[in-house]
Amino acid sequence: MPDPLLTIGLPVFNAEAYVVDALCSVLNQTYQNWELLVVDDGSADRSLEIISQFQDERIRVLSDGRNQGLSARLNQTISLARGEFYARMDADDIMVPHRLATQISLLQSDPTCDVVGAAAYVIDDRNRPTGLRFGNLFTELGFLSVLRQGGFIHPTVTGKTAWFRANPYDVTVKRCEDIELWLRTANRSRFRQINEPLLFYREAGDHSGKVEQTSAGYRQMLRSLIETAEPQYRADLRRHLRAAQLRIVLRRVLHRLGGEARIVQARSRSLSEAQQKEALTLMGLALRDPMQDSV
Repeated sequence: MPDPLLTIGLPVFNAEAYVVDALCSVLNQTYQNWELLVVDDGSADRSLEIISQFQDERIRVLSDGRNQGLSARLNQTISLARGEFYARMDADDIMVPHRLATQISLLQSDPTCDVVGAAAYVIDDRNRPTGLRFGNLFTELGFLSVLRQGGFIHPTVTGKTAWFRANPYDVTVKRCEDIELWLRTANRSRFRQINEPLLFYREAGDHSGKVEQTSAGYRQMLRSLIETAEPQYRADLRRHLRAAQLRIVLRRVLHRLGGEARIVQARSRSLSEAQQKEALTLMGLALRDPMQDSV
């Protein structure tokens, strides 16, 4: 089989509730010249059993029984990728049917672009769209753009495989490996953003524990950067560290007061009636039986 143009990296950890939807959304892409590398990260549920039911020669499933973490598994899929381009996805998310076609088209039309992200629909545990999330538009580039405006919605990114190999994820960074990567590479990379939702990004349940871990990792990363970054960035880094410390304190208070749902909702933009209808239509296309077109 000839090499595909695109490799999709899909790490999986205890995702039995959602992985079928993730895989269906890949198979239902309008762009089909891809390979899918599914890497199990030591799941203790039925994830592997469920994944094995998908018989497609473009899907490769890897499992060594160990739990190494997201960064290590992403680096693994990047090292094994055969495609010129590499796309990220999480096992509990769902691709909009034209995601890959849209991002591949941009990358091929703009050879200077290293990584492209997209906006995303936010969904709950029952696949109901609840909002819209947007990343950095990158109207300005460089370190300060990422520090001040943020980076990408991580599972929406697609980019040059060679770029990801030259800039591996730092496995020592906990739960903020993406922003660390964008900050580390921003001054020597070209990032672009598609301001259209191309992914259904799942936010379900109580995120307080994960947020605590992410905040701790982010604050530790900022402390390290204050020591190692170029001098002109250090004042901004100190301001962001103070702001991060204040945010986590406020979030703890709101969580204790029962405001978890409101916290999650505040991170997204509400959907209009037309956007809600469009999201449901795209969800239906993404989750249709991928075998129906071959019957």
